[in-house]
Order: sequence, then C-alpha cells, then structure tokens
Amino acid sequence: MFDQTIDKIVITIVVVAAVAIFRLTLGAIFRRKLRELAGYQLLTNFVTGILSVAIVFYLFTVWGITQALIEWLAALGTITAVLLFTMKDVWITNLLTGVSLIGDKSIDVGMDVEIDGKRGKIVEMTLTLTKVKTADGNMMIVPNRKFREAIVVIRSKGRR
Repeated sequence: MFDQTIDKIVITIVVVAAVAIFRLTLGAIFRRKLRELAGYQLLTNFVTGILSVAIVFYLFTVWGITQALIEWLAALGTITAVLLFTMKDVWITNLLTGVSLIGDKSIDVGMDVEIDGKRGKIVEMTLTLTKVKTADGNMMIVPNRKFREAIVVIRSKGRR
C-alpha cells in the first residue's frame, strides 16, 4: 500500500514536470516562430489548457478520484430520480393542466370563478398556478391541478 502511494506521488511529480517543461518549450517556440502573429499567446494558452485538462483527468484516474466522482454522481442521479418520481404527480399535473388552461378559451384572466366554494377574479395564470383575488381583497394561489380535480364555476365571461 505504501509503495503504491509513493508510485502515485512519483507519477504525479513526473507528469506535472513534463507539463511544465512542455509549456515552457511551447511558449519559447511560439515566441520565436510566431511572434509576428497576433494571438500567439492565446494559442499557447489554448494548447496548455487542453493539455492541462487531459492531465487532470489522467491524475484523477491514477489517484482514484474519477471512480469516486462517478460513484458520487450515480448516487446523486439516483436521489434526483427518486425526488422527481415523488414530485411528478403534483408538479407534472400542475404543468399539464396549466398548459391546457392557457389554451382553453373558456377561462382566462379577468374572469370571475368559484373554486371549492371560494369566489374571486383570476388575476394571473402561469403554467403551474393561478392567482385569484377574492372579494375581500385576499389573494388565493390555486395549483392548476385544482381546475381538474375540483368543480370550477365560471361566474362571468367578461374581462376586466
């Protein structure tokens, strides 16, 4: 185990030294041969950047960091999938109902509606919720799925 760690340290030092020597050599060649060209420093930095990224990936593999990152991303993906499946009914239902409400010409902003026995005027409709202002001045935020699950009475078709 100790020998493997020393081997990894030696490999890391050799790789970093090789990159540094390559960078200095590349810079000297570009300065000498391409001095007249505008942007030679940008070309040097680009090549060095690509090489640095490749070296970082190589060193991540040598030190085992790549495997740890893959395992961590797999765990994060699993957690995300579980959260999406738990929220899909509410969020996707609200979204799909919102799309159908926006396309529905029988209900729109400015109409008086009654939802679950509460009456008000629609002041805003988004993809996931609808804002209804009640007669007493309160704002009711209604998830769009309520328009599918509850009985909605359209009191007037007039607009503001």
